[in-house]
Amino acid sequence: MTKSPIVGFIRYSCRASFTRTDFFKPKYLDYRLDIFRNVTLKSFQEQSDADFNILLLHSENLPQKYKDIFKDIEDKNPFLHNIYIPDTELEGKDYVNAVEGSIKYIDFRDNTSINFRIDNDDALPCNFIAELKRFLKPEYHEYVVSFPHVSIIQRIQENKFLVQKKYFPSNSMGLAFVTNNNQYKTIMTLGDHGKVNYSHPMVLLPCNGGIQTINGNNIMNALYFGPVPEYDANSLQAFLKQNNYADHDFGCLHICKRHQFLTLIAKTLNYIKKKKSIKK
Repeated sequence: MTKSPIVGFIRYSCRASFTRTDFFKPKYLDYRLDIFRNVTLKSFQEQSDADFNILLLHSENLPQKYKDIFKDIEDKNPFLHNIYIPDTELEGKDYVNAVEGSIKYIDFRDNTSINFRIDNDDALPCNFIAELKRFLKPEYHEYVVSFPHVSIIQRIQENKFLVQKKYFPSNSMGLAFVTNNNQYKTIMTLGDHGKVNYSHPMVLLPCNGGIQTINGNNIMNALYFGPVPEYDANSLQAFLKQNNYADHDFGCLHICKRHQFLTLIAKTLNYIKKKKSIKK
């Protein structure tokens, strides 16, 4: 194992990352695996700076077929490490121990390290690690670093994609935390990532952030209301290259129709719900 000052967390199949009853069925697992390989993993394989580690968090109950697949992926990608966690607690002791145990993968530089999070179906720009390294300095201890300029991609026809650019100050795609060896903390245990700026200073970077994929029919995981540019496979590849992303194949995404009014209503209700919970 080669230690690094930067470590990332991806909740792939640990209990803290799923509620679906069909999660361990082959049809669903195969689809998610295809997205992970073509999108998330690809974005790390193409990083301009390879000095990082990724901890892929799994359930111990993941079927053996997929454990074998991820062992093979780990063998071929030295930066990736599979961590298996019991399902007995939801973000409880075993989960916390797993993320805090990431300290053994870290080579602290000037008593400083950075850890970040990303979902298992999203991607980061090719210069992400290089940009993070700018904050490997003691003066940034306890800071959160965010890449708020994101792109959301949805496949709506066989060869037609929608790409919407949004500004999310505290999204999960690459949200990072600067810590030290004396009081080691991780972005995964700071609470709701949308509220980390309540308790920690935050740096908002002007460069491109991550790509969020729309890959199912969850009404909350959808494009926002308004006109959105359309791309075919060729023009989408040009967009990715121009914006410093890897040459992802988004043909791995299911075709999902856009339902603007339903999405607007659902997101409005969700926003009101969150505002009420904050006031409490």
